[in-house]
Amino acid sequence: MLKTIVLAMSIAIPSGASQSSPRRVVTMQELTVPAERLPTGCVLSPGGTVRLDGNTVRMRNWAGLQIPSNPWAGTDRPLVASIRERMEPTVTPDGPPPSRSEAASFRLHFADGVEDAYAAIYEQSDAELIVVYASRFATSDKAVESLRYGRWSNNPRVIRVAIGPIVAMVQGDAGACFDAVGAHLRSLEK
Repeated sequence: MLKTIVLAMSIAIPSGASQSSPRRVVTMQELTVPAERLPTGCVLSPGGTVRLDGNTVRMRNWAGLQIPSNPWAGTDRPLVASIRERMEPTVTPDGPPPSRSEAASFRLHFADGVEDAYAAIYEQSDAELIVVYASRFATSDKAVESLRYGRWSNNPRVIRVAIGPIVAMVQGDAGACFDAVGAHLRSLEK
């Protein structure tokens, strides 16, 4: 009787078939919220300058990141390190202050283990920026580990999600734009 059940099971499930469907791989570009899912007034921040009152001009620096476009995804090691540094706790070495080259070299360790990174800056108004940072690790285990030890876990102005091997973080003032960007990232978790 037992041989019959085992034989029936082996016929029902072809060799190499999986009982659960494979998880879809999310690309970094999919982290960008489609314009139709953003509330009125919430847009990707354009580059360049903004003319304020009178002769005052403000440069847009995209939240202090030196990214060449918004959104940005890529493997440029200094940019990857800069994005990851914003997502993880920063621990500086003890001792005398490092030289400029030593500090730059130390910062690059944030890019270790990251395959590529992503950043996007949305704005709801001139004063409100909603920033998305993401890092793709080699494995989902590394992403979960990064998510677990992030310094932002109890901050209501931060949403962190793990999307397979990607850890993404939304940071900004609460509001409709923040909620829409966070909802989009959470929808990719599934």
